[in-house]
Amino acid sequence: MNKDDQSSKSHAGMNRRRFNALLSGGIVGSFGLPIFVNKAFAQPAQFKEAPMLAERVANGELPPVEERLPPQPLVQETTNEIGVYGGRMFGAGRAPETANDLQIGQVVGLFRYSNDLSEIYPELAEGYEFNDDYTECTITLRKGVRWSDGKPFTVDDIIFYFEDWQYDKELLPVPSATLMAGGQPFGIEKIDDHTIRFDFAQPHPAFSIIHFSGGPSEPFRPAHYLRQFHPKHNPDAAAEAVSAGFNSWQNAFTTKANAAGASFHSGASNVDMPVLSPWIPTAIDSQRQQYERNPYYFKVDAEGNQLPYVDYMTVEYATNAEVMNLKAVSGELSVAGMDIQLSNFPLIRRGEEAGNYTTKLVYSERGSDVCLAFNQIHPDPVLGKLFTDVRFRQAMSLGINRHEINELVFLGQGTIRQATVNESASFFEPRWAEHFIEHDIETANAMLDELGLDQRNGDGIRLREDGQPLVFQLEFLPHEGPKTEVCELVVKHWQALGIQAQAAARERSYLIERLDAQQQDVTAWHVDRVLERPAYAYGMIGKIGPGGDSIVRYGKLWQDWLNSGGERGVEPPEEVKAYREAFLAWQETEFGSEAYMAAAKKVYDLNMQHLWVVGTVGQSPQPVIVRNDMGNVFKDGDDSRFWWGAANWFWHTLRPEQWYIKA
Repeated sequence: MNKDDQSSKSHAGMNRRRFNALLSGGIVGSFGLPIFVNKAFAQPAQFKEAPMLAERVANGELPPVEERLPPQPLVQETTNEIGVYGGRMFGAGRAPETANDLQIGQVVGLFRYSNDLSEIYPELAEGYEFNDDYTECTITLRKGVRWSDGKPFTVDDIIFYFEDWQYDKELLPVPSATLMAGGQPFGIEKIDDHTIRFDFAQPHPAFSIIHFSGGPSEPFRPAHYLRQFHPKHNPDAAAEAVSAGFNSWQNAFTTKANAAGASFHSGASNVDMPVLSPWIPTAIDSQRQQYERNPYYFKVDAEGNQLPYVDYMTVEYATNAEVMNLKAVSGELSVAGMDIQLSNFPLIRRGEEAGNYTTKLVYSERGSDVCLAFNQIHPDPVLGKLFTDVRFRQAMSLGINRHEINELVFLGQGTIRQATVNESASFFEPRWAEHFIEHDIETANAMLDELGLDQRNGDGIRLREDGQPLVFQLEFLPHEGPKTEVCELVVKHWQALGIQAQAAARERSYLIERLDAQQQDVTAWHVDRVLERPAYAYGMIGKIGPGGDSIVRYGKLWQDWLNSGGERGVEPPEEVKAYREAFLAWQETEFGSEAYMAAAKKVYDLNMQHLWVVGTVGQSPQPVIVRNDMGNVFKDGDDSRFWWGAANWFWHTLRPEQWYIKA
């Protein structure tokens, strides 16, 4: 479909200009669309700063606060009251490469979502605008924002992120599907230092407004710092990388650009890289991360106090979930949630007074708190044949006793369901969540028999077609939720079917290597980004999308083939190509339109039909802990529905920069 066709296209529901107006003008509408809120808070008459920064200004180490802030700094809406400066927040994480509560709170976006995903606020950007046929989107940045080293933040930092990293084939041979439209990378044009235009090979109304809204991506990097590690800008970069002990310039670049693990860990692994976040990493070692306030942070409160209020942060690593929970119960953590288990909720509530904290339950957006994905490109041809047969996946699903999982692990508070879109989606149909979720051992056994697994050895283990016992491992990371407990139960359920399944906890980098090489058997993780808008925007990489994502990477080589136009990877079967096409077609439709509804239903019909990812229990309440000396974390008396999960980075939307420590 060409642009002329699109320009003359008739759109159901409302016209394009009204859609743009809704997004950019703060018009309150009723179309279920995210509303762009550009509240005009009065600019303070003067600015103030933390005592520790005033001291540095007096010593000549920093320019005055008025010169560090933008001419029109972002005035932060007050959650409850104006805070006071000082103090240190404490958090905990499971490992250096795994996200933690305080780290997530630091993510900076071009825009920022409200917790219920109903509103978008300007952050580093002031606004955006689509053209009439959704083939272009122009974003305007806030002027005068500076990196933590005082250098200006401009569109050059966005262009560098795309052109010299995400679209550089020597760094990433296959770009992420979320950074392409119509199978092509975005076109990028610098209008001026603060205005950038993206153009797309096909209409792309799902263009990542969410992706750019402080979600799990920051689509910019400090070009002035990272250019020294890229041969395009420094001819000696390769030799310098080897001299510094790296095996290649690519390895040096990605390490310095903080790409190891995940790109959203703002400054967590490279203390030298300038950041835009409220706090700067100052020390990272095998035990903890240390941060201090960013003197160039671009936000102030209503009285002109430069944010954040808190001076320092420390994140310590906990060796396991029990240690994490003990830290929380003993009051050692300012806030905690990522590794707090619902099964520990009674214990946590009993410890509130002694630990001087308050517990709150928030809703999980996860379509499945623990899901399971069979490797669809397994190197063992016998296992590969079984795993790619949907009847086998259906039998495995019927063999899971989800009621037992819900009662033992989620205190009966979760929802038994398949891995599919959240019920709050406008197009949701219950049959997607109910597909093959009953515990039916008799049917499961019959299906396995029909698949040729009707012979057993003396121990009752089913025999494969080559006569070997049917053995495989359920591999998982013991992070972010009760993966260990659920996987151990699932293995027990599958063993009752005559399968010698084994639960195997893995270290993250080791499991990632296995996933990249497509060596895994079955993996477990959670299904998030299944609220309606993230599912629409992240559709190509959402955990249940074609090939999966993160640890649910059931067809990584399929993704490589699809993203590279067949140049790399493994050609997927026709049903996967159809699934991919359905996602692409959905993202071409206007949010909320009739075409949008029809396309979304097709996507989730295919997902149900093929059951590439098997769900267990989802949407369980998530306990979060806030120490009682923390101010401004939750708005007093606010009973809003908060969504826990990666769709909106829960702590990030609570504006940690205006949290403070009460005297």
